[in-house]
Amino acid sequence: MKSGFVVLAGRSNVGKSTLLNALIGSKITIVTPKPQTTRVPIRGILHDDRGQIVFVDTPGVFLGRNDALSRRLNKSVRDTLEGIDAIVYVVDPTRQPGPEEEMIQKLLRAADKPVFLAINKTDLTKQSDRNLDAYKRIDIGQKATLSISSVKHTNLNKLVDALFEVLPEGEKYYPELQITDLGHQQWIEELIREKVFLALEKELPYTVKVTVEDVKFRKNGGRFIEATVWTTHDRYKRMIIGAGASMIKKIGMAARKELEAALDTAVHLELEVKVDAKWPDKFNYV
Repeated sequence: MKSGFVVLAGRSNVGKSTLLNALIGSKITIVTPKPQTTRVPIRGILHDDRGQIVFVDTPGVFLGRNDALSRRLNKSVRDTLEGIDAIVYVVDPTRQPGPEEEMIQKLLRAADKPVFLAINKTDLTKQSDRNLDAYKRIDIGQKATLSISSVKHTNLNKLVDALFEVLPEGEKYYPELQITDLGHQQWIEELIREKVFLALEKELPYTVKVTVEDVKFRKNGGRFIEATVWTTHDRYKRMIIGAGASMIKKIGMAARKELEAALDTAVHLELEVKVDAKWPDKFNYV
């Protein structure tokens, strides 16, 4: 029996969260086109006859900003590399290599752990072909380089096989049916935050968080959920609410629909938007 912790590392929007969901076979982390969607390291547990792999999805390295949230997220990436057994370095050939790649490669060389280079999004051949050679030339002493597609599940079995080859022998860390360490309340918060990002796309800054204030179980089996969407400025609050509350209704409907599908019960969701200019400095919730 083998078991171990494997970090998914890479810059923002290379597809780490999509890869994690594909490896686990269930949506345990949110996915949006917006940079820095992942805020905290999220663990996804893969159960296999050979043992257990605990994948850790990290925030993407994000240079060019010096605000409190960016500093916190970049520190989180460095901290997560401690005490792990292997690293999957995920790159996106639809984008040119940038300074973030150089920073990540420096961190990975210093980590002194088995590294696997995963060239993701190979299903997007027209966009990826022009940068593919540059990524194939990356040499950080990786055990192997694999071309994968998280969306099409291409070569994910080969990636898992390669990881089991290097993981240490050991007992499982988590029970057989557990697939994530994300708590129920935090999962709801993340799902709502995903819908905020998807609804507003590039209009909204990434400094948005969601807190669940209350969850009540109704006699009919349904759930009543109260949540707050926090942002850093009044103008962003107006954007989230929208004219005639149209945007917050859209966000609420999208979140409620997915919650009902996942929980298999009726959900009444109430959302309120509040402003806290200093929440990124508070660090108790990134």
